[in-house]
Amino acid sequence: MVGFVVVSHSKALAEETIRLALEMKYSEFPLVNGSGTEGDYFGSNPLIIKEAIEKAYTEEGVLIFVDLGSSVLNTQIAMDFLDRDEYKLENIKIADAPLVEGLIAAVAMNDTKATLEDILLELKEFKNFSKIND
Repeated sequence: MVGFVVVSHSKALAEETIRLALEMKYSEFPLVNGSGTEGDYFGSNPLIIKEAIEKAYTEEGVLIFVDLGSSVLNTQIAMDFLDRDEYKLENIKIADAPLVEGLIAAVAMNDTKATLEDILLELKEFKNFSKIND
């Protein structure tokens, strides 16, 4: 199964998002908080993110959910720090999806049959998901 990492500027926000997503978790796979900075200030830290990716890594891959712009940048930096002999970078992706809705959907569908590509394809639909039917 795919492992997941959540990268938010707020460690507490990420923890609550993970807690909510756990309600939909039916299989065993890593779901790691890679948010915050040293001293729990708002922001993101590439070294904390790198450690979270390493903890969440599975042979099927890691999908990383981010909140705001610098979380993306710091995640990309963290990926550059990974040992390329130990971690297949082509199996580590940043989800282009809303943090909360995307994580919940990905957690719900992550089982022994789902691949990283399957989950990414499903998440594409969330980019245009309307919460209100007019």
